[in-house]
Amino acid sequence: MHDYIKERTIKIGRCIVETKHTVRTIAKEFGVSKSTVHKDLTERLPEINPDLADQVKHILEYHKSIRHLRGGEATKIKYKKSSGRKREVLAAAKT
Repeated sequence: MHDYIKERTIKIGRCIVETKHTVRTIAKEFGVSKSTVHKDLTERLPEINPDLADQVKHILEYHKSIRHLRGGEATKIKYKKSSGRKREVLAAAKT
């Protein structure tokens, strides 16, 4: 494994432990794909730093356990935005 991959993996692991951000957010911060972040955290990190990997695993499990709630909230926000636009279009059509 290349040194830059090891360094990135450790940085990502520390970042997720400190901030408790999601994989998607971490991927945007580091400029890599979600798949890369996930592979770094689940496959590479246990080989490099098992203690950090254990902490990260707990955070990822927590995110997985609440993902249905996050998805529901995102859908709710999406439809609130779209219904607001419909009202604007209807109001403009009446005038």
